Amino acid sequence: MKSNFYKRFRVLAMSASLFILLACNNAKKPSDENFTKAINEYLANHGQVCTSIGRQFPIDIPASAQQSQYGFGAQLAALQHAGLVSETDTTAVVHGMLDALRGSTPPQPVRRYQLTMEGAKYFQQVPGTFGQTGGLCYGQKAVDSVLKWSNPVAMDGRSQTDVTYTYKIVNLAPWAERPEIQQAFPDIGATITGVSKANQIAGLQLTSNGWDVSGQ
Repeated sequence: MKSNFYKRFRVLAMSASLFILLACNNAKKPSDENFTKAINEYLANHGQVCTSIGRQFPIDIPASAQQSQYGFGAQLAALQHAGLVSETDTTAVVHGMLDALRGSTPPQPVRRYQLTMEGAKYFQQVPGTFGQTGGLCYGQKAVDSVLKWSNPVAMDGRSQTDVTYTYKIVNLAPWAERPEIQQAFPDIGATITGVSKANQIAGLQLTSNGWDVSGQ
């Protein structure tokens, strides 16, 4: 009885070891599935789609600029209609780029915009022209399909390949689909409507755990 038990135990142990070995080997094979998994893991940390606001809240817009149909005032008005910011009329000193030359201006009527609780969910620090700046993030990139990849080659002791893929946007914020938002922020509309046409290339390398986006 004991002999049969130990025989069955050894068979099960060998089967489990073989299963683990095959799983590890499969994770290292060049395949759509493995490349999709690796790129999605990278995009989970680096694939947010955001639009730059360029300033920190609260934001004051002088009364003289509130009637413009274009520019920053129009963007804030669109955000207000979408429920992401609230507005109040008040008086404040508006600082400008020429303050160092002409001194600050006296207080003037302004429309003050502040983030609502809903807007605060999407507000983050994002890369800007001159460093980090305020922005609103409205979705997450994820792999839609892998189109092709280059033959893996050995570089620096590891197999590497370039994978061409298309992406989709998941968890898209409802406000980003509003026409007035896309008119005020053309980059949002261009991103949402152009995802199926934008081919992306990711450099992947083979590690002991499988494929990984280079530099992750």
